[in-house]
This record gives sequence, structure tokens and C-alpha cells, in this order.
Amino acid sequence: MGCGQECYARRVITQTMVHGGWVVLQNGHFCADLMTDALAQITASDTIHSAFRLWITSESSSQFPANVLQVCTVRPAVG
Repeated sequence: MGCGQECYARRVITQTMVHGGWVVLQNGHFCADLMTDALAQITASDTIHSAFRLWITSESSSQFPANVLQVCTVRPAVG
């Protein structure tokens, strides 16, 4: 992540939540705000494809939201 890729990442997360598939975000420590927003988007959604997966890599950082690291949500999937 970085270099203005947040807009693209948000779009891919949204599309993949609907259609299914994997999203891999590397270097999540560079965009802590996106991680918080992605968590909120996923937990607030009523419709997540059963094949949706989000994988985030990150270095240790005080800026990276701890709740993203601590939460594992298993939700009923639609689709």
C-alpha cells in the first residue's frame, strides 16, 4: 500500500465483497485509516459473498489500528 493506492483498494474490497474472491493488501501499516475503514465496511455490511477473503500484511506500528488485528468476524454469507 501507499503511493495513492487507497482509492483502488477501497474499490476492490467493495467489489470483492459482492462478487467473492481474495483481496491481499500488503504494507497495511502505511494506510492505517484504510484498515479502520475496511473493518467498518465489512462489519456493517449485510451482504458479503461467501467466497470473500481479505488478507492484510503489516509491520508492527503504533499507527495500525489494534482492533483490526484483534477482530476475527465469522458472519453468515450471502451468495
